[in-house]
Amino acid sequence: MPMCRNSEEFVNRRLTLVISRLGVIADAESIHVDGIHDAQILLRFRGLRIVIKGKFDDVPDAQGIALGDARNRVRAGVAHVVVATVYPRNLRAVLASQLVDTLRETRLLYHIISEASVSGNWVEGTPSTIVEALCRTQECLARDDIVEKAASSLSLNLERVAMLWSGQTGACDRLSTLLGLSQGTDAAGAVAKTRETEARVAALVLATTLILQEHIASSDERIDTLRRLNRTSNVVNTISRHWHWISEETNYLPIFQLAARIVDELPETTGTPGVVNSLIDEAREICSVQVALRHDLMGRIYHRLLYHAKYLGTYYTSLPAATLLLKLATDLQWSCDFGSPREMADFKVADLACGTGTLLMAGAEAMTDQFITRRAQTDRNIGSKDLADLRSTLLQNVIHGYDIQSSAIHIAASTLALLAPEVVIRKMSLYVMPVGMDHGRARLGSLDFLSNDEVSARFALNDTQLGSIRTGFASTEFEIARVPKLDLCVMNPPFVSSRYGNQLFGSLPQDRPMLQRALSVQAKRTGVSANAGLGALFVPLADMHTKRGGRIAFVLPIAVATGESWRKVRQFIAERYHLEFVITSQDPSHTNFSENTQLSEILFIARKLENDESRGSTHYVTLRRNPTTIHEALDLEDRLLRAAHRIKDKVGSTTMQSPSGALGEITKLPAPTTGQNWTSAIFAQSFLAQVHWHLEHKSCLKMPGGPEEHPISLCRLDALSVVGYDVRDITDAFNVDKMASQRTPYPAFWNHSAKRVVHIRQDPNAFLSARTKPIPGRRLKDAAAVWGKAGRILLVSRLRTNTHKVIATGFESKVLGNTWWALDDSSLSGTQRKALLLWLNSTFGLLMYYGRRAITEGPWMQMKKPAWQSMPVLDVRQLDQQQCSALSRAYDSVCGLTLQPLSQVDSDPHRLQIDQALCDVLSLPSLDSIRELLVRETGLTGQA
Repeated sequence: MPMCRNSEEFVNRRLTLVISRLGVIADAESIHVDGIHDAQILLRFRGLRIVIKGKFDDVPDAQGIALGDARNRVRAGVAHVVVATVYPRNLRAVLASQLVDTLRETRLLYHIISEASVSGNWVEGTPSTIVEALCRTQECLARDDIVEKAASSLSLNLERVAMLWSGQTGACDRLSTLLGLSQGTDAAGAVAKTRETEARVAALVLATTLILQEHIASSDERIDTLRRLNRTSNVVNTISRHWHWISEETNYLPIFQLAARIVDELPETTGTPGVVNSLIDEAREICSVQVALRHDLMGRIYHRLLYHAKYLGTYYTSLPAATLLLKLATDLQWSCDFGSPREMADFKVADLACGTGTLLMAGAEAMTDQFITRRAQTDRNIGSKDLADLRSTLLQNVIHGYDIQSSAIHIAASTLALLAPEVVIRKMSLYVMPVGMDHGRARLGSLDFLSNDEVSARFALNDTQLGSIRTGFASTEFEIARVPKLDLCVMNPPFVSSRYGNQLFGSLPQDRPMLQRALSVQAKRTGVSANAGLGALFVPLADMHTKRGGRIAFVLPIAVATGESWRKVRQFIAERYHLEFVITSQDPSHTNFSENTQLSEILFIARKLENDESRGSTHYVTLRRNPTTIHEALDLEDRLLRAAHRIKDKVGSTTMQSPSGALGEITKLPAPTTGQNWTSAIFAQSFLAQVHWHLEHKSCLKMPGGPEEHPISLCRLDALSVVGYDVRDITDAFNVDKMASQRTPYPAFWNHSAKRVVHIRQDPNAFLSARTKPIPGRRLKDAAAVWGKAGRILLVSRLRTNTHKVIATGFESKVLGNTWWALDDSSLSGTQRKALLLWLNSTFGLLMYYGRRAITEGPWMQMKKPAWQSMPVLDVRQLDQQQCSALSRAYDSVCGLTLQPLSQVDSDPHRLQIDQALCDVLSLPSLDSIRELLVRETGLTGQA
């Protein structure tokens, strides 16, 4: 019988099988490198691509070959982790049927290379030891913020360069023009602060360009290496000449032109060469951290530096959030073969408010992951040329970006180019869009695409759509920007609005009135509310350019889920899209998905419906822990998809688990219709969301986990009474005397102090007097008409649930309030009014408020008039006299007692007294379990 001779690839496959049986869920595929089987196996583990590379020890320099190839696989981006192994030669002769059992007990020499570390030592262990090492490696990657470490190191050198411009206002103002950074004049010192930012961003542009130069130099002998620059006597002049030459004489993108102009602004001082050389040294060090460059290192630093983000609404997406969103979007079903660069060339991805390109970078990485996986699954080659073709296709055909800041576009172009330094990228579809008044015409950046297919851009990195003959590679008279029909439109648009301080176009105070008028015109054309802010208009903008069957993936304020000003956006999406995933964070320290903000945010993915296609179900994902690193996000996305698969064919909920505990919940429900709230997105616990849903939609109490439904007679609040005017109308009609020094016929209750408003029953604390002249810029309101909707009940308009105590207050006479909605309860009797107040301040009232709230930040929330009007409440008209009297007595006994904060509903004895009274009268079971669930809601308590 001939002797068996096992190949390295066959042993690799059997080793993968052993590893999978030890708890690693792995789908193994062979990798072809440069057209041949190269004894490498690709598997997936917790969102990571892991390659097993094996050599037999009878191969000369087996360790060196395996280790060298492992490092190359990681550097090329084929794998996040490579396990290099050396097999004892006796495994060649083991029978195939016995190889798995033999491998399980065999001690192997192995070395693990990851994106975080390409060093270390060879160690020996069994496959179970390798599995333990892989788990530790993944956990280290998930914890280790590689990009943040590199950013911290580089930032120190950027500060040194920025200091060179300290005090040079002329140079800083010229940098402002070059970088497209406007100087707001909103407060004292703002201009000085902005100049500091300009200097830092200019330093970052220099660092980015140096890093790009080093990578290009490795494949183009005409480009100087950074080491060669270090050796020159006048480094500043040498850089300037070289970068001007690159921008004028080579076919590389015009990235170097802006950087050359910044170098020309460096001051002629004795310290300048030393500082520049230090920056070159740091750039060389950064070049060795390949993973940081693949994951938008420069974007992370740019986000840190941007002082004036609030004026532009530019809260840039965090890298973990971008990774989670784009990995999930590309892992959904597509008709495109991501393993074919030719097919991918027709797949179009755009970000119409791209900033530094964080979402585009995450998209490129996600599509690279798809490319490698698809090719491995279909036994196609994954060699260096294949990867180069892929990246060239991504950068020149697939990715499109648009932004109003040239500095941000420069960073985006540079970091994207770093994905393929070995490829000459002759064009990128990246555009700087104009904003401001242009010869009497309002320009709104990318929003101009709402009314025009073509828009004159300020600058472009695409030489296929220029509107004039070029004079040199980078200079044109004007550029024409277009948006292709998109397969995937991703965005984190600016959030600013005209409310609460009006920061719309805050960087352009002179142009703001004209720009706001133009924005209002666009809002009316699209049918969405401008009150929601700029971000709302980007949804119809994305829709306009997305193909049927394509997807939109957004980062938006969480108010989009329930906010009244966002209702038309929800309706817009419901009419045209299948809302597939909605993701929110219940992590109290991290409810946002953007940098530089504490605002609560939401991620969502929606697919544009084909003609006559029906909607499917929506997956609502609530995270208990918001990922803080890229690899943690990859792990989460993998677990999220596996959890979604468990409820694939049914409506229901399941938990996403990790070795350290629950990561969150995923709930599958029918997709929302019309303008329905995305209510399940704002509950951390599906059980509580179900209780709310039954009250809202079926007028019954269904206890968590129980089958029985207890009917309650509920109705809309506006069926009982009329909700009055908002504070702007009140102040348009009245002056307020908060000292209550002179009594008038118009008592009021002003403000909502958490320390003072501790009882349900209140007395007026201010008096109003009718205006005789309008407030400048406003119309005089009829005081009699406004007072006509005063009421004995005030409903809270906004509150912080971990400090405030009441949701509604009662008065002996009619009042108006500034942080309250007056409820004209003239149609109700005294006992009915008291019963309604009791309901509103019960656990029922809190749950209904919580489930309809518009979230601003954690436990800080608000309730608009339409939301109050449509809120289900106890229909006190249906109560008999005995029930009304019982609830009225209960109100009298608690209305003057001091309540605890709403977040302590489970331990407040007076709140329990309210609940017990309602349950006794309405014959309902105890609400203990609902109170216990409520106090575990992060959105209520602000705590984990």
